Amino acid sequence: MNQNLELLAMIDIAEIILKESNEPLEIKEIIKKVVEIKKISENDFEKITQLYMDITQSGKFVFCGEEKWDLKERNLELWDKDGYAFVKLENHDDVEEADDDEELEFTEFNLEDIQEEEVEADEDEEEAEEVIDETEKEALKEEKAYIEVELPIKSTDDDVDDDVEIEFDGNDYDEDDYNEIMDDYEDMYDK
Repeated sequence: MNQNLELLAMIDIAEIILKESNEPLEIKEIIKKVVEIKKISENDFEKITQLYMDITQSGKFVFCGEEKWDLKERNLELWDKDGYAFVKLENHDDVEEADDDEELEFTEFNLEDIQEEEVEADEDEEEAEEVIDETEKEALKEEKAYIEVELPIKSTDDDVDDDVEIEFDGNDYDEDDYNEIMDDYEDMYDK
């Protein structure tokens, strides 16, 4: 029978193993049996990990608690449970006693020290801002000097004279002149 099983997929072999066992099995045991049937090396972690992932994510299997897995068709009551449903608190009384014995003390808490630290932090922050402000001012001066350099404006149009200088002066701006220039420009491209 192992000869025929060897040809099947690992997940299908795991299903057959669980059907034959008639009870939930630990996942380690399922994997061990599949590895033996498929003659996979125990060091082939990639295939073993893939089998583990297939079992835990497959819709055919269900977790039964205590590291045991079974077929979902035999465990209808477990279909909608997750792993947390199987967590049991042991020695619950010990946990409560440990919490009751522990007392919190705030003797080291001093409001004045905290306020002094906040004032010092604020002063340090203000000094840092002043240094940044000076650095920014210098950078703006350099940028302004660069922008104020006059560059000759040359047209990229082939049919325009290179001798024409275009000057933009905010004081001499006339909206009618602008509209007329734009109309001529649009007409030129409509042709």
